[in-house]
Amino acid sequence: MEAGEWAAEVRPEAGGSIAALRYRGVDVLRPMPAGSLDPLQASCFPLVPYCNRIASGRFEWEAEEVQLPPNFLPERHSLHGLSWQREWAVESQVDAKCVLVDDYDGTGAWPWAYHAQQRVRLGPKGCAITLVLINRSSDPMPAGLGLHPYFRRSPEASVRFGADHVLLVSAETLPTGVTAPASHFGEFASGHTLPFETVDHCFVQWQGLAEISDELGTIRLTADGAPHLHLYAPADGSALCLEPVSHTPDALNRAPEEMIVLPPGCAASMTLWISAN
Repeated sequence: MEAGEWAAEVRPEAGGSIAALRYRGVDVLRPMPAGSLDPLQASCFPLVPYCNRIASGRFEWEAEEVQLPPNFLPERHSLHGLSWQREWAVESQVDAKCVLVDDYDGTGAWPWAYHAQQRVRLGPKGCAITLVLINRSSDPMPAGLGLHPYFRRSPEASVRFGADHVLLVSAETLPTGVTAPASHFGEFASGHTLPFETVDHCFVQWQGLAEISDELGTIRLTADGAPHLHLYAPADGSALCLEPVSHTPDALNRAPEEMIVLPPGCAASMTLWISAN
């Protein structure tokens, strides 16, 4: 798809992934290798019906135990929801807008049926990605939404965003219950380069705006419906992810009040806007 100086590619068969996003021919998101169907190599993929990790894939809801299989071996946890590992369909494509859908029938380990919709729109000011989740089961469903974009990364990159605090994690990247100031890994509120250590942490109550500045310019992202920001930046410099999410990791076990409770037939949504100069 193209609109003005913006261009994007989508790969619905690869977990509803975006495969490229460019401004003036320059990559804003990391491009997905040609022919790849691995969402972990994508430019961006959706997180639905939950975000990040569920410890050991197990939780209780309404006095019923749910056991999800590990989906990111060798980890023993369930990660990033279901739809990132499912083939999406193209519902419509008109000019610089496409709508992707995923219908899950509820017969797997996740006991609630749902309809997921992802709308990708290009305009003269950038790209908007809207994620919608509808409960198609007959019971209330715990729900989470998020997006997992991989931005370009250079050693000079500086990241800026504001948040209330950051959740510290265990060796298995699960929250320990200990929090730290949002400046724990750097003064991101005023703009700071990434640390040499791996960051795979959730920043709570972020302000809905973040910027990445490097030698090529500035990438700006804003989000609605996602009160937390998960920063993933491995020490080897291979990735830079700023993930807007509706709940913190393992919320179904540690903070179930963060989950959206969707009555049958009801919907939740979030939107991420990406611009650049």
